[in-house]
Amino acid sequence: MITPTHSSICALHRRWAKLENEHHELARAIAEVEIRSADLASLRERQARLLLDIQAVTAEIRRASATTIEDIIALLDVVLDHETDLAYDIANHGPIDYPMITEILRAAAGLVPGFEFNSLRRWLSAAQFEQLFSRAENVAGPVECVGFGKRDESS
Repeated sequence: MITPTHSSICALHRRWAKLENEHHELARAIAEVEIRSADLASLRERQARLLLDIQAVTAEIRRASATTIEDIIALLDVVLDHETDLAYDIANHGPIDYPMITEILRAAAGLVPGFEFNSLRRWLSAAQFEQLFSRAENVAGPVECVGFGKRDESS
């Protein structure tokens, strides 16, 4: 079990991403490989330990304070996977069906160069991921608010 620390959300996110990636690789291996039940039992035991570790890190993230933009974006990545299943929905329907969240994600990616949305990397195909973040490098400076809350002054 992971012992609680007072880490930043960003540091916790890196641990979370590593555990989630390992869990998903293990789940694929269990689903794809026909092996003896004894081997399967040890894989399932490892999977159960990973899920407990993921829950512990997620609980730490929930308790931590977001103090930087990177913390906020890391928190968003965890939310996409754990609280909303939005990463899964975007993978099933495509980024085109989520135009506003797509713009938010692109803007967020542009605010923290090098940040990778691990939840989306795992769920989306390479083409979907590219479609979603193809313009992320073009986001520079303040994010412009378009269309939300604007009133037509001529009315």
